[in-house]
Amino acid sequence: MTSAAAEAVPTAVRKSFQILEAVAASPRPVSGLMLAGELGLTRSTLSRLALSLAALGYLERVEGLGWQLGPAALRLGLTRLANLDIRGIAAPLMRALSEEIDLPVDLAMPVGDEMLHFELAQKAGQVVVASEMGARLPIARTALGHAALFAMEKRQREETLQRLRRLAGAAWPAQEAAIAASFAQLEEKGFCVVIAQLRADVAAIGAPFIDPRGRSVFSFSCSAIGFAVDAAQLEAVGPRLLRMVRQVGAALGGA
Repeated sequence: MTSAAAEAVPTAVRKSFQILEAVAASPRPVSGLMLAGELGLTRSTLSRLALSLAALGYLERVEGLGWQLGPAALRLGLTRLANLDIRGIAAPLMRALSEEIDLPVDLAMPVGDEMLHFELAQKAGQVVVASEMGARLPIARTALGHAALFAMEKRQREETLQRLRRLAGAAWPAQEAAIAASFAQLEEKGFCVVIAQLRADVAAIGAPFIDPRGRSVFSFSCSAIGFAVDAAQLEAVGPRLLRMVRQVGAALGGA
């Protein structure tokens, strides 16, 4: 939408969507005071718009913490995920890879400051980090997230990194170093290995995927949870993961 078209949208509508976007971008409930300051609204205007969105089910208040997305907004998102046709293309290839390497395989997309999972292939008995459609994990501390950051256009990547820096606070230098290490590995090998960033018992390898039809960014990963896996073991999975990514791209019309 052009800036002129955006200006033609009624202010209340535009501000309401800005509130939803700000809440969706946060991994935890956001206080009304913080939202008002971030969006340049008075507290009374913020309260009026948020209560209207809550009445429609798009926001809900968490007592003592602030606002989070309500069921109506979540339904819209999950419906969109269910209709993404990349799932139908990728799912059988993910299952084949999972059988081959004996690890679960995930597919996710960046939403705000998190990775939103919407497809999983796993063998019976395998332990997974995210087991349901719509589960969310942090971009800054996952192989999926680092791969997605790497694939983003420059402006989107810079905006996302700025938000991540604000959220991380004192933890940011360590997170930034891990992201830089992943970027170097992605540049060299096409995949990255992230160990003990999300949790001490989680290790994963991630690879980015850009939909050749519309340039949307996704990530695939294979993860090992609850037992020791070193970087060399995960790197050995890399060529097979990249082969699957190329197969998905070819099926969607890529070169």
